[in-house]
Amino acid sequence: MRGMKIAAIVLRDLEDALRAGGADIVIAVESPADALNSVERLVRERGADLILIDNAIVSRIGKEKLKELKYRYPYPAIVELARATSARPAL
Repeated sequence: MRGMKIAAIVLRDLEDALRAGGADIVIAVESPADALNSVERLVRERGADLILIDNAIVSRIGKEKLKELKYRYPYPAIVELARATSARPAL
């Protein structure tokens, strides 16, 4: 049985942590547009079963855009990854 393939789309400050945490694919982005392109590419290519997206990115692209992506692409699951602190890096 094949295991679940997990992808994470994050800002650079979380890249190492997600790799160490076992994410199969970690994509560090510089802008909201990069993040959206990465999500859409992963979905089109069926590159992951679960996509984690950094909430610092979601705050820049907007919750509505994330909802739209989830509606348009019900598979794979797209989940917002909450940061432990209230500090949010700038994009």
